[in-house]
Amino acid sequence: MTVRGEIVGLAHSDRDLVEFLRQSGLDETSAEDMVAGNSPLIEWRGGRAHRYEAA
Repeated sequence: MTVRGEIVGLAHSDRDLVEFLRQSGLDETSAEDMVAGNSPLIEWRGGRAHRYEAA
């Protein structure tokens, strides 16, 4: 996952994604809403949204 062009880690679940967003400055509720609401600010690569199986 990248935030503002910086690699912050690899998410293995939506919970990981929320945590990375929280660490980047969003409050937890906003981060959870962003992930659950399929925000256009999140670009999913390598598979479908919310799917974390190995490539």
